[in-house]
Amino acid sequence: MDRELEDGDVLDFGGGARVVGVPGHTDGSVAVYLPGRRVLFTGDAVASVDGSPILGVFNTDRPRAVESFRRLAELDVETACFGHGDPLTGRAGEASKALRTVAAQLPA
Repeated sequence: MDRELEDGDVLDFGGGARVVGVPGHTDGSVAVYLPGRRVLFTGDAVASVDGSPILGVFNTDRPRAVESFRRLAELDVETACFGHGDPLTGRAGEASKALRTVAAQLPA
């Protein structure tokens, strides 16, 4: 059965994958977070260039995209997988730290 995903939905895989609404790239954009495994799939809300996360490009609503990036940066993430670019993996907390550093530098 197909259905639209909404912010806060919990999916039956990966120990309970949580849907995170991340509008800005497009209105219906979502990310998927596996809190038990500390893995985040950002979709196009975040990209990676040379191993560093950046705000996704080609956003339909930049202020909402920035807000969505900041929301993702608040999550406890060990591995972050992006719609474009290589994933961030490594020691505990590195992906969270990288996302938070970039989020703090984004203009309001």
